[in-house]
Amino acid sequence: MLIIKMAICILPGVIGIFMIVSTEEKKRELRNTICNHLFGVSNAIPYPKFALTMVVIGSLLLAFTLAASWFLLLRGML
Repeated sequence: MLIIKMAICILPGVIGIFMIVSTEEKKRELRNTICNHLFGVSNAIPYPKFALTMVVIGSLLLAFTLAASWFLLLRGML
C-alpha cells in the first residue's frame, strides 16, 4: 500500500518537472507527435501555445504532488 501511495505522490511530480524543464527540441517533437496522432498534421497546434500549456500543466502536476504527499504520506506522521 505504501508503494502505491508513493507512486501517486512521485510520478506526477516527475512528469511535471519533465514538462517544465524539457528542451525546446523535445517539446517540438512531442507537439509533432501529438498533432500527428490527433489531427494527422504535424503542426496543427502553434508552438508558443503548446509550450505555455506544458508549463501550466507541469505546474499543476507539481502542485498535485505537494498536496498528495501531504495528505497521503506526511499528515499521519505529524
